[in-house]
Amino acid sequence: MYDVLLWIQTHGETFWLIVLTVNALLTAFVILLENREPERSIAWFLALLVFPLVGFIVYLFFGRDWHKRSYKEKRLIHALTLQRRKALTQAAPPGTDLGERMRAFAVNVTGLQPTSGNRVTILTDAQVKYPRLLAALRAAKQTIDVEYFIFRNDATGREVIDILKERARAGVRVRFLVDGMGSFGFGAKTFTEMREAGIECSYFSPLITVFYFLKANYRDHRKIVLVDGITVFTGGINVGDEYLGKSHRGPWRDTSVELAGPCASQFAALFEDAWARSTGKPKRTDLPVPRPFPDGETVSVIPSGPDTDWKAIHLHYLALLNAADRRIRIQTPYFIPDESLLSALTQAALRGVDVGLMLPRHPDWPYLRWVAQTYLDDLLRSGVRVYEYRVGFLHPKVVIVDDVVASVGTCNIDIRSLRLDFEVNIFVSSPKTVGHLLEDFDRDLELCDEIDYAQFIERPLRDRVKESLARLVSPLL
Repeated sequence: MYDVLLWIQTHGETFWLIVLTVNALLTAFVILLENREPERSIAWFLALLVFPLVGFIVYLFFGRDWHKRSYKEKRLIHALTLQRRKALTQAAPPGTDLGERMRAFAVNVTGLQPTSGNRVTILTDAQVKYPRLLAALRAAKQTIDVEYFIFRNDATGREVIDILKERARAGVRVRFLVDGMGSFGFGAKTFTEMREAGIECSYFSPLITVFYFLKANYRDHRKIVLVDGITVFTGGINVGDEYLGKSHRGPWRDTSVELAGPCASQFAALFEDAWARSTGKPKRTDLPVPRPFPDGETVSVIPSGPDTDWKAIHLHYLALLNAADRRIRIQTPYFIPDESLLSALTQAALRGVDVGLMLPRHPDWPYLRWVAQTYLDDLLRSGVRVYEYRVGFLHPKVVIVDDVVASVGTCNIDIRSLRLDFEVNIFVSSPKTVGHLLEDFDRDLELCDEIDYAQFIERPLRDRVKESLARLVSPLL
């Protein structure tokens, strides 16, 4: 090391020439070979050019597409696609309703068939979800599978863990998977206690690994709890005191879903994939399909992630927006859309669709509001009505179209959720479920202020500069 430092000191100009040359080559690699969207390419170009070497290290952690397939893998996928195309590709007959058209589209982008006979219960905030979740866990007889992005080791988290430990000691197979970044600080000691009680535990992409940069940019943002292979909890609510409003953010408004019925087998398959990816253990493929309920609903499960052929939820959102005839209602905590989603919302408003977009005034990270503000000018000008939820934090991920169909789940309308994270939504069209989501939206509307376009364009210059600077790095987020 001393000899290297000595050489750098005596050959400073040569060293920096080498550094700049290598940096230029790496920059060219990013711009030319990655075939990124132009806005992301420009953002990384600036980062690599302004911060030689350091920028490239950051790129290895957060910019490289480590899930990109090789040429041979693509050829294999192509061959399999040709074989399966007839089985997977559906087209809704002319004249069918919006729900049928969107379900056919979901099959084409996910390969998963919709299931009928499911019971769907919308859980509006953690005060509703947690008692039902805890009761389901206590009643478990055979298996419990838990998968969360954020699981806090606080009073709420400890209550769930204590139930899991008790069930494991009673002979229930319990598997516990949390994201390494979202649940950072969960605690190795707690993992040890859980394993001693018989719980199988793992991190999804833990932060401290030798090859962390291979996975750093891909997070497990799903929230799935599967009880006895029959009952599923999913949606926006993680586990922690903050979701009960016990934090500096104040009240937390969110939406989760409780499901029971045949769709549970598809959630079980998603958990098996995540568990196998995290632990290296073989995944179970002979998953039983629960019996349908006579009065149940049809549900399409729409998973998305960097390992899928299509960015399914992104395409799903686009299809919903482009199919709208009368109304669009959206709730999302983070709003960093790409050009296609921004264009779809603008076009919907310009063709006369009543578009309402609800965002939090106080997100968990202030700069996320700054970024969102930079996308609102065209939307407001085109007629989109934008509402800011002023009480606490708004965290649902809901899209409702024409008051007859809805998508609800874990996926935000931001670039990270749509293109990098592992997510899952469900698509529903029953009047009962869609009606519940509409009632929640209208009730939340009473706690919102609508953004006035005339006032929006008159906001101070310092705010616009701050927002524009935040927008520059948004493609990297």
